[in-house]
Amino acid sequence: MRLLLAFVFVFAAGAGRLKAQQAGNFGAGLVLGSPTGITGKLWLDDGHALVGGVGLDSDISLSGDFLWNSWTIFPQPSKGRLPAYLGLGVQVGSAHNNDSGLRGIAGLAYWLPHDPLEIFFELVPVFHSTHGIHSDLNANLGLRYYFK
Repeated sequence: MRLLLAFVFVFAAGAGRLKAQQAGNFGAGLVLGSPTGITGKLWLDDGHALVGGVGLDSDISLSGDFLWNSWTIFPQPSKGRLPAYLGLGVQVGSAHNNDSGLRGIAGLAYWLPHDPLEIFFELVPVFHSTHGIHSDLNANLGLRYYFK
């Protein structure tokens, strides 16, 4: 938790105004949950993005997702933005674990009004196809900082 708070304060201190969800903008950050790790997001346009992640739990996992964002599902706050999103992707485990599967994502994000920061919460069902078919439901809380 201290690492997450330090990340927020270091980047918020020097952050300027940025409309992060423009095409070509890239954000990177931390994810707490299952799996805990690092994340990156590349905006394709105002409604679509590519997200990648590296899970750093007991086994390393890689994930990649395509997201559809909606700015109209929830009423927008007076400051900041509150998009909901859905996505589809894949997850691959480490060479030791060698587990792969399909992912679905349902999430909610909050964009700070004057800083290039995105705080997000998401539920991620993963349907594994190796070592027998089974599924997991992961929950993640994260933060991304957007670079110009």
